[in-house]
Amino acid sequence: MSTAVLALVLPIIAALAARRLRRLAWLTRVTSWSMYPTLSPGDRVLTRGIRRANQLHRGDVVVADSDELGRPIIKRLIGLPGDRVHVDALGLSVNGAPVDEPYVAAPGGPAARFVVPARSVLLLGDNRAASSDSRSWTQPYLPLGAIKGRAGAALRWTSRGWA
Repeated sequence: MSTAVLALVLPIIAALAARRLRRLAWLTRVTSWSMYPTLSPGDRVLTRGIRRANQLHRGDVVVADSDELGRPIIKRLIGLPGDRVHVDALGLSVNGAPVDEPYVAAPGGPAARFVVPARSVLLLGDNRAASSDSRSWTQPYLPLGAIKGRAGAALRWTSRGWA
């Protein structure tokens, strides 16, 4: 190949590779206190893209596109399609069974009951007393397709460096 052809082709290949990598993993910046103490405003978490809904599990911290809020959000996946969810000041139950949530430092906020529709999920913040989440949104359920990735709270960048 001539040098001119390589000079033209290599940037195109590099751009395509970078675009593909951005779908595999990226850093998500936390902008609110709703996931405290797991995540704090200013933290940046490594987010891995998901391709299929069966990669999601209850308890995952996920990044989703919210049409209602007009921005990406980071929350904990609480309800999967068909789940019956009850949350109140005493805690959380899914399908009638209590859920141990060691990541919730301060329960609170509005009590609510949900039945998650097919192809939808229910998201809550870990800081239940001060979280804008499914309990307060006009449309409490997000479509599965709105989930863009799973955030790795174990690997995050804080003001003090990687944690």
